[in-house]
Amino acid sequence: MVYNTEHIPLLFILVFLVIVFIQSGVDKIINWKGNLEFTLSTLSSKIPSFLVVFALFIVLLLETFGGFASIGGIIELIFCKDQYLWAQIGITSCSSALIVLLLGQRISQNYVDAKTIVIYFIVALIGLTLVF
Repeated sequence: MVYNTEHIPLLFILVFLVIVFIQSGVDKIINWKGNLEFTLSTLSSKIPSFLVVFALFIVLLLETFGGFASIGGIIELIFCKDQYLWAQIGITSCSSALIVLLLGQRISQNYVDAKTIVIYFIVALIGLTLVF
C-alpha cells in the first residue's frame, strides 16, 4: 500500500481533535453534574438555566460525535484514497462545538478562556481548509 503523504497534516489535525473532543465529551458524561454546576454558576445570571442545560447537552453531543467522526476520518484517509466525508463531518462538528463554547465564554465575559478556545478553533479551521 502506497500512502499519500499529502494527508499527514490532516491526519495530525484529526488525531488532535480525537484526543481533545473524545476526552472532553467523556468527561462531560462521567462528570455531568460537576460540569453542569460549573456552567450554571458562570452563565445562569446571564441566560435562563434551561438554555444553559440545553447548550451543555448540545456541546456534549457535538464534541463526542465530532471526536468519533474524526476517528472515521482517520480510517477513511488511511484506507480510502482521497475520501474526506468523515473528516469533514468530524471537523465541522468539532468546530460547531467550539463556536457554542466560545459563545458561552463571551456571554459570561470570561475573555481569558475565550482566547483559549480561539487556539483550538484555529486548528479546526486549518482542518476545514484541508477537507473542503
